[in-house]
Amino acid sequence: MFILGENNEEIHVDTAEANRITVISLAEQAKSGINLFSQDLDPKVFDNADFEQSIFNLARKHRSARIRILAQDSARAAQQGHRLIRLAQKLTSSVFIHNTAREHKGEISTFMVVDGTGYIYRPRSTSRNYDAVFSFMAPQRAAELDDLFNDMWERSTADTQIRRLYI
Repeated sequence: MFILGENNEEIHVDTAEANRITVISLAEQAKSGINLFSQDLDPKVFDNADFEQSIFNLARKHRSARIRILAQDSARAAQQGHRLIRLAQKLTSSVFIHNTAREHKGEISTFMVVDGTGYIYRPRSTSRNYDAVFSFMAPQRAAELDDLFNDMWERSTADTQIRRLYI
């Protein structure tokens, strides 16, 4: 098992399952926050009970924790009842989902940064390409990805797909 803040080796993975296991392990160890950028909240990686529970636990145990999620297009995820969208609807003060601005629509990577220390980075997010690299202790690379994320976040807008309608 990799420990956030301790294991500094860079590991390559190439399957959806390995990506899923990595994001769960990173999220389970988070204490202050998660920044997640994804094309469409890839259900093979992010729509599972273990990841949802990890995000829920982070939000409940660490009241100041912020989970920020940027998606290029969340329409299909919203239609299919994606767990992260449902969670954002419940935890409105901890979990935020935004859509990227037009100038960032060309970004084809997927990445997640946890506590400014660990990350997983998939340079080309296609349904068939799950080549990614991760590290549980790479603050310099995590900071670079956080900077990119923060730049995109500042220009993003709140995702209207996740609004609940009360009738």
